[in-house]
Amino acid sequence: MSNVTINDFNEMKRDAIGEIHNITMGSAATAVSGMLNAKVWITTPKVNIGQVKELSFPDLEPSVHVIIEYLKGVSGSSLLVLKQSDVQLMLNQLMGLPLVVTDDFEFDEFNISAVSEVMNQMMGASATALSEIFNTPIDISTPTALISEGDGELWTSYSKDPEEYVCTISFDLTIEGVIKSEFVTILSLNLANEMAEKMLAGYGNTIDNPNEAKAPAVEAKQEPVAATTQTVPNNASQPDISREAGIQSPPPQVDREMSINDILLKRVAEEGLSKEQADNLKLLLSVPLNVSIEIGSARRKVKDILEFSKGTVVELDKSAESPVDVIVNGNLIARGDVVVIDDNFAVRITEIVKSKLLDSLGSKG
Repeated sequence: MSNVTINDFNEMKRDAIGEIHNITMGSAATAVSGMLNAKVWITTPKVNIGQVKELSFPDLEPSVHVIIEYLKGVSGSSLLVLKQSDVQLMLNQLMGLPLVVTDDFEFDEFNISAVSEVMNQMMGASATALSEIFNTPIDISTPTALISEGDGELWTSYSKDPEEYVCTISFDLTIEGVIKSEFVTILSLNLANEMAEKMLAGYGNTIDNPNEAKAPAVEAKQEPVAATTQTVPNNASQPDISREAGIQSPPPQVDREMSINDILLKRVAEEGLSKEQADNLKLLLSVPLNVSIEIGSARRKVKDILEFSKGTVVELDKSAESPVDVIVNGNLIARGDVVVIDDNFAVRITEIVKSKLLDSLGSKG
């Protein structure tokens, strides 16, 4: 991609970046809320464009810098800047320790690993929301956490050119009973421009002609995703892009897919079952089944389990990137990825595990 100049990044693109991060960081807040067992609010983002040499966030020093590489869907890197004392309080909440900032706290290998895991969950949820917006898979690297002492030496690890223009998105962050602070995300102008163009492309190729703009493929999903953001209402400086573009929601789609019950009843009708047998089958199909999601498992001795306390970490037999198992009445039926919908965790099915029932249905039609 050719280098984007500040003149290429117009007001519409700034609004698009603000709307993207309003949704994605809202999903990230929901993920953090689940990890910390506390309500999390992230306010409407404020977008600015400036040069690397002008970057200065004295209120966040000393800070923790988290680098994320976008590997698929969009290309580039982003830098997340958080205050060290805020990160310490988040880790204390996660581990069940007193919510106080102490001078003897050390960002050792264990604590940095914990920070990276929190950021991995946070940015993973953000990437999932981003993939919904762009209607394309988004892959990111494992976040890398670096510790700054306030000298600004880490800016050069993000950009070697002090004259380069970057996009900064700042948020107010509140974790109930833990912190009330802020954090900043920094994107290269190329990455910010690519994200903005992908979002605007979803509204049609002719934004200048709103009457011809088409709703993006994810339009019907934006409302439930936005519901998870836990953000305050947009202020006047952050206009709604869909309203500016004159976009109307598409009419609801009628689900014409047959349910599994319909398919089975059609099959047995072809087999020539009697009315009584068909009625009995309908009754059986109405019996509820227990559906559970297994993230992973672990084997521990009784004496180890008796030593469990709040904050104990139990390592599972799966990596963080592995799909979860969908278990129905003790039987593995499918696998999928964890997503967030309306403040609830859900599973997007990515693989159906072969079963005799599915093979039977497939062989008959």
